[in-house]
Amino acid sequence: MAADMARPDGPGSASLVRDSLKLIANVDKGLQGGNAFIEINPDALENARALDQERAVGKVRGPLHGVPIALKDVFETGDKMQTSGGSMALVGKPASKNARVVDNLLKAGVVIIGKTNMSELSNFRSDISTSGWSSRGGQTLNPHRLNGQPAGSSTGSAVAVAQGMVPLALGVETNGSIIAPAAYNGVIGFKPTVGLVSTEGVMTSSRQDTVGTFTRNVRDAAQALDAMTETDRYTAGLNDDALKGKRIGYTPLPELSADDAEDPDIKADRQHFADALKLLQAKGAILVPVGRLAAGLSGDIHASYSLALYADVKQKLEAYLAGREGLPVKSLSELIEFNERNNGPGVPDQGLLTMIKDLDISDEVREGLWAAIGPIFEGALKTPLTEHKLDAIVSNFLSGSYYYAAAAGYPGISVPSGMDDDGMPTALHFYGASLSEPTLLSVAYGYEQASLAIREPAFIPGPG
Repeated sequence: MAADMARPDGPGSASLVRDSLKLIANVDKGLQGGNAFIEINPDALENARALDQERAVGKVRGPLHGVPIALKDVFETGDKMQTSGGSMALVGKPASKNARVVDNLLKAGVVIIGKTNMSELSNFRSDISTSGWSSRGGQTLNPHRLNGQPAGSSTGSAVAVAQGMVPLALGVETNGSIIAPAAYNGVIGFKPTVGLVSTEGVMTSSRQDTVGTFTRNVRDAAQALDAMTETDRYTAGLNDDALKGKRIGYTPLPELSADDAEDPDIKADRQHFADALKLLQAKGAILVPVGRLAAGLSGDIHASYSLALYADVKQKLEAYLAGREGLPVKSLSELIEFNERNNGPGVPDQGLLTMIKDLDISDEVREGLWAAIGPIFEGALKTPLTEHKLDAIVSNFLSGSYYYAAAAGYPGISVPSGMDDDGMPTALHFYGASLSEPTLLSVAYGYEQASLAIREPAFIPGPG
């Protein structure tokens, strides 16, 4: 859809926005809908008409001119919408200005349709994760199978794109919050290198948080990254021979246990991965077997990583609540008290949030933990990439490789690889070295174009 908008004879923005609004009202909030949206921008149609007027006098800002997009409910917008992290406790005065990345996208000509639902507080509320649930938005569902895993925490953004409500939605990943919902909902999920896209004005959880995108094709992800970073460099490598000569590492799949060998989902995922390797090779990629990323990483390292992450969450949340004007709660203690007053049947506990609030870790200890742990995770990825002179590494999504890429701050992209016997998507995860986005997007594009594996949910009617 974004590519069509760049043509002078393409559909008008107001027409696209009306279609999106109809789909949200009739499908997203209907019996077969995913409940992706938490709030609609009341000014969306007016903003679209203004962009159509620009187009009428020959001003086209670029490929995103007039394109309707959605934002996870952590991006501040200086308009009439809330920015609440999915929490009813944070519903108050709207933010005073836009996040910097939102300003960049508006400059490129997008129309913000609304905010998307998410796992409340980026999944840092309950000991038992309820992906896609928030006190403000309720439960978001997977449109491929309503009782399937929707994944989190950027759940609503993935579902909005999967349902065809918008061609582009923004999310934020701490660890898996873009890659996982993209994989489970059958769309492209792109997580750039930590720090590449500004997080100013974004309600983040830790230093490893990064702004990323959900789209239905790789080109739209590259165009969005151009707009978010105010550059023009990420679409250059998207060509027909993108895979030719690329050195791509992979980890050979281990033997399955007897129980796993009978699991149809695991069997489908492994078969699609094997098929993907053959396809990559057929398109000119040079496949290089590499070892397991987890080799040499002890349980103590993972425990220290979790502790450092939770310490960051406490520092980030406390600072955000204290510094954001107009919020009814100003600290973690007040947030927890609000949730206790508004508890009810079916509402997840807040054991994790309470534990985070009670952490007694000094800034010095927290920084020391990160200084010790960061290089270990980075080395786990950098070593095979460097030793084998790799352009990227590919794995099946169920391998959990996104965990290590996130902990290292490296970029990754989830690309659909097919469907399992239960009608749920399967996916590949491509990842690479820090700031390797041009190459990573090129490799993902090559596979996407060769496989054409993306599938719409079974029930997605037109906007009429």
